[in-house]
Amino acid sequence: MKFRDIPNAAWDAEPTPIPTKTEVSYDWEAMHQLLEMRGFVVIESNETRIMANGAEECVPVKQFNCYVRVTKKEKLFTKRLSATRWVCTL
Repeated sequence: MKFRDIPNAAWDAEPTPIPTKTEVSYDWEAMHQLLEMRGFVVIESNETRIMANGAEECVPVKQFNCYVRVTKKEKLFTKRLSATRWVCTL
């Protein structure tokens, strides 16, 4: 995804709260429904990890990406907006 592909509303949008099933597991199905309704979701999280190549990745964004690609068989596009914010679109 390129910067020009980011919806204009995503720059000023409040972070989308990640729905949860329990205290420790996210409800990615509910998040996917929000994504389809709005056209984008903004995930804000400090939960990051360093990959083997030295790049930083956001754990919830990575999990949501895996869910959409494997379970829903759709392509999810993500772009980092700031140090703790990512936008996701289909």
